[in-house]
Amino acid sequence: MTEATEAAAHRLLAVEDDPDCADLIVRTAKRCGYAARSAPDAELLRQTIREWQPTVITLDLCLPNIDGMEVITLIKDSAFSGELIIISGQAEWIRDLTSRIAVESGLSVPAHMSKPVDLRQLRELLTGIRTAPPATPGTGER
Repeated sequence: MTEATEAAAHRLLAVEDDPDCADLIVRTAKRCGYAARSAPDAELLRQTIREWQPTVITLDLCLPNIDGMEVITLIKDSAFSGELIIISGQAEWIRDLTSRIAVESGLSVPAHMSKPVDLRQLRELLTGIRTAPPATPGTGER
């Protein structure tokens, strides 16, 4: 598989309204072999899932005009079948609860992370996802 083909096979969408944080996640993903872009709001998220079909979404739980639970529903209703990583400044119990709800909704959530983002942890996670066999939807298991 060529580098261009592999990058096309692994696409990360950073759903983040903070441009600096979005840029950091996108740059990290590109260094891990992903094609990557960001979406600062729910409308662009919906459109990008439909048109670009990302294989990984990183999700900030605090977006303008929509809460984290609504975004989980939007992602599920958009027929997203990849990996969802929650990256948020919310308390750990909120990230954990949201992760469990997402899994119960049929999404694969391999991890949640706090802000500021631990880049080493993010790189390890993204590299592991890229090289692992696909997850079984709704279980988070590989």
